[in-house]
Amino acid sequence: MKTFKTLITIILVTITIFSFTMNTEKDKGLSTLKADHLLIGVSNFEETVTWYKDILGFKEEVRWTVDGLPNLDLAYLTNGEFRIEIIGDKESNQNNKQVSDFGEHLSHQGFAHICFQVEDIDLAMKQLKDKGIETFVKAETYPLNHYKRRVAFIKDLNGNVIEFAGPLETNTK
Repeated sequence: MKTFKTLITIILVTITIFSFTMNTEKDKGLSTLKADHLLIGVSNFEETVTWYKDILGFKEEVRWTVDGLPNLDLAYLTNGEFRIEIIGDKESNQNNKQVSDFGEHLSHQGFAHICFQVEDIDLAMKQLKDKGIETFVKAETYPLNHYKRRVAFIKDLNGNVIEFAGPLETNTK
């Protein structure tokens, strides 16, 4: 009986060690995936950094340059766990095509806008209006099958579209 208990203990320890080893290796790859940052390329680096800090409350985490690319200024700005990377090209003549309406914005292929979740869309939009920021798409509640969500949109100083979304709610209708 003692030999049987010893054998069971050895098997359980081996399974535990093997499981830990497998989970540790697996957990270091794609299973740890999370968003890190969004890059915004601009020709007005200082103004853009200031706008995101003053208007949306981002804090400058770090600023740097890259050897061999003397025309670039780079900075990470953070707000909570979200990070934006601003890259400014001092010699750039970037063409930042401005969209005139929401339909044109939604027809854009590729990354189209950034979205921040807030608890109260109407309060957030009032706070932005108090800072002189115009609404691009007014706050509305949209039905999403069995859910609903209140959203609104603005543009940053470079014309990049920014969505604000309330929590996803169960649609009781």
